[in-house]
Amino acid sequence: MTSAPTHGRRLLLEYVGNARLMSLSAVDGDGAPAILPLPFRAAFAPDRLMFIAHRERPLVAGLAARPKVAGSIIAGPGQGVTFAGLTTVAESPGPGRLAPGEQLYRIDVTEWLLFDENAAEFRVHPVRS
Repeated sequence: MTSAPTHGRRLLLEYVGNARLMSLSAVDGDGAPAILPLPFRAAFAPDRLMFIAHRERPLVAGLAARPKVAGSIIAGPGQGVTFAGLTTVAESPGPGRLAPGEQLYRIDVTEWLLFDENAAEFRVHPVRS
């Protein structure tokens, strides 16, 4: 029998690894809450989410002063994860890979919360990084 943390980690890797869109929530440059849907790439061990955004978007403009973010990734009907972490500017992927004004960002995930409405043991299940 698989233990819950091991099974939870496997589900986390599956849900996040197969998804391509996240909703990112932070405080914008004016101090107001903001949410932004973004394509992303995931890396694990350490757990990180990478995204590209224009520097002038309201949510992105506030990340330097307030790098704490939270978000969600929907994997399928009733399945997904929420996360919390710290955002930093990442090294550019190389010339010509970003449009003018765009920047690559990295979220170092500090907490995951797995949800699966079809599996009773994972309706709300913390999976630590």
